[in-house]
Amino acid sequence: MMIERLIAELDSADAVPAEWRNAFLAVPRHVFLPARVWMDDEQGRPQPLSREEDPERWLRAVYRNAPVLIQFDDGTTRWPDTHGEVCTSSASKPDLVLSMLAALDVHDGHTVLEIGTGTGYTAALLAARLGAPNIITIEIDSGLATSARATLDASGLPVTVLTGHGAQGHPSKAPYDRVISTAAGRVDELPYSWVAQTRVGGVIVTPMRTDFGGSVALVRFTVDKDGLATGRVVGRIGFMALRGQRTPEWTLAHLDPDDPPPSAPPPPSNLGASPKTTMSDGPLAHAYPAASGNTNQPPTDRKHHLLWLLDPTNGS
Repeated sequence: MMIERLIAELDSADAVPAEWRNAFLAVPRHVFLPARVWMDDEQGRPQPLSREEDPERWLRAVYRNAPVLIQFDDGTTRWPDTHGEVCTSSASKPDLVLSMLAALDVHDGHTVLEIGTGTGYTAALLAARLGAPNIITIEIDSGLATSARATLDASGLPVTVLTGHGAQGHPSKAPYDRVISTAAGRVDELPYSWVAQTRVGGVIVTPMRTDFGGSVALVRFTVDKDGLATGRVVGRIGFMALRGQRTPEWTLAHLDPDDPPPSAPPPPSNLGASPKTTMSDGPLAHAYPAASGNTNQPPTDRKHHLLWLLDPTNGS
């Protein structure tokens, strides 16, 4: 009943692709969610929620079209602590999951490599559609991998769950028809292992991000016979970064006034601007994808400000 209510909500937004409806109905989301989670309140602040303490509210939360937060700070922040700095694993919004699966464009018999198992829910949907033997999923966090593996097995969807760095892929079972990542890579650092492990004509669907403004786009790549992956943005989404591509915090406070930072390389000569782009997703963000922006505004001047671009990768 809860799944049907969620589908009705998603149908009102035309968010359930027909080819994924049966799989979506067959995989109960609550089975893949931990008993103790966090849910954002109306102000975007995480609040602890326990299945044991409030089972009805927990179940309603699980079947909302909303993300469920399951880990902060790589697990060092323990439930019910609400002072975690960074959410490092979550169950994504169902409509977002479905949009990624639609972009993946799978067909019967396809093999899929998933990067970022998380709860195992997306892998379960893929297995319900294509069969568990055709799905391999990689999770860097051993605790999450163990939990997802147990849940998938108990659900009759014995997907191959590996613990490791997803950026390396899994070459022993390559090539794959499809590769999907639930963690965002930086725009200039698409792991080439994913391209090398995808068959000619195969598809890679992944979020891509810039540190400048935190912009994240969903990109669909196709791999050609020359081993190149080309594609385009197919949506705007929110995902956490691949752990190997996280950018360390870097602010003006890190700069030593007695030690001037090096200059950054100049931007490309064809750097253009569009009236539809913003600072977070425009040309500067793509010219310097590892840079973050810090703004200084003189207290007596509300019309102008100074923007610092800081690049922690080279100190410029």
